[in-house]
Amino acid sequence: MRNRLRDLLAVLVMAVAFSGAAFGQTYGTKGYSPGAWKPEELPKDLSKPKAYNPHDLNGVWSSPTRAGYFERHALNDKWLDIKDKSIPDQMRSQTYPPPMTPAAKEKFEATKPSYGPRSVPPGLGNDAVSTCDPMGYPRDLYEANLRPFEIVQAADRLLVHMQYHDIWRTVWTDGRELPKDPDAAWMGYSVGKWDGDTFVITSMGYDDRTWLDHFGNPHSDQMVLVEKWRHPDADTLTVDMTISDPKVYTAPWVGETVTFLRAKAAIFEELCVPSEEEHFNDKIRDAAVGTAKP
Repeated sequence: MRNRLRDLLAVLVMAVAFSGAAFGQTYGTKGYSPGAWKPEELPKDLSKPKAYNPHDLNGVWSSPTRAGYFERHALNDKWLDIKDKSIPDQMRSQTYPPPMTPAAKEKFEATKPSYGPRSVPPGLGNDAVSTCDPMGYPRDLYEANLRPFEIVQAADRLLVHMQYHDIWRTVWTDGRELPKDPDAAWMGYSVGKWDGDTFVITSMGYDDRTWLDHFGNPHSDQMVLVEKWRHPDADTLTVDMTISDPKVYTAPWVGETVTFLRAKAAIFEELCVPSEEEHFNDKIRDAAVGTAKP
């Protein structure tokens, strides 16, 4: 509880300061995450490198950072050239999806995100994550620059463990096909197989209440996501994503390659607890815009 409050206060300070330097100094892929075992408390054998195998995706991964810009928020994350340079780059970045259908554009315009040129103060927004609803996928993957994720491979499945909200995603590798008429699921339904040294994941059946990214870009329950994961060397993992959703986008949305590095960190508990989130909303988000409970 103390760690969570400490982290939340740190985020508040950064948001108020709007300092790119502050963001860059607070998070990164080096070192061990707060709350994890300290290096000196771990067996020395754990630090020994394992033999490289392009089909072995096991491990903890995180997005690399760089000065002035460290957050990725969408399939295509571009910087906006706006005059107010005091705003950190990550708050000015924008995503460029294919043209939306009229119904999807109406749904998009109803979103009130806290990032990008349409951003509003979190207390005035409608991002469901502020009420502990799941982020969904692939949006959850964009948290990897702040919180790492872990891949665990088993004989019949690959598990992706997201530190943020302690979410587990299952990718079946036992030869099954995707369900014909699935009930909507926060993380969808996923099957994967190897094509040479590329692990291809196909997913569908996503709950359309989630956003694709931090900018509020929507999707429908008919979305199909194809991911191509590659492990080119011992410490690097990449993914290319393509979204096909004719109900929302007039063309497939092809994302830019996302690169992850092996993180010297351990996954630790980071649950979204509704009672804590409500308290934070009341004391921080809502208080900042004058809508806190009396």
